[in-house]
Amino acid sequence: MLKIYGQARSRAFRVLWLCKESGIAFEHVPVTIHVPGAQAKEDWYLKLNPNARIPTIDDDGFIMWESAAINLYLARKYKSPLWPATVQGEGRAMQWGFFIANDFEKPMVTLFQQTVMLPPEKRDAAVAKAAEAEMVSKLQVLENYLAEHKYFGVDRWDMADFMVASVVFTLTGMKYDLTKYPKFAAWLKAGTERAGCVEAVKLRA
Repeated sequence: MLKIYGQARSRAFRVLWLCKESGIAFEHVPVTIHVPGAQAKEDWYLKLNPNARIPTIDDDGFIMWESAAINLYLARKYKSPLWPATVQGEGRAMQWGFFIANDFEKPMVTLFQQTVMLPPEKRDAAVAKAAEAEMVSKLQVLENYLAEHKYFGVDRWDMADFMVASVVFTLTGMKYDLTKYPKFAAWLKAGTERAGCVEAVKLRA
């Protein structure tokens, strides 16, 4: 059976959501990280993921890490209903997956750290401001696309949408004000209300 290593309140959530969304059976193995004595630093785990990061999967002996790559692999292998029917659709899924990971996630995470995660005395307003400026420029890209298309998958909510939603889900935890991005806000709300997301969120409790 597929094993998913990592705490649900981490990037492992993205893989858990994909599996819930796609009806893929799995065993969840929580692994601690960023705490004293973190399991992700232990020898047994480093043999699975030498980067000491989460998530990692063991799919009947096939070991893989990096959440975006894992999700593309799982969706294709297990014939997820999200997987596009055309090569062009696959290209869109990769395009939006790479965009959201390379251009959006870093400033979003920095802003999250500087406004929510870090204690007030350790926050840097200048760093937060710069991160937000970078993030909102990418938010506008997402908003503009949704002004012309209902979904990132164009005709239906598919793997392209999932690749974006699984990352920007963090905005919900930040309670980030998306008033200036109404199309994106409505799309994100609908995505997080999907049964697969709701079920995955329960694992974070």
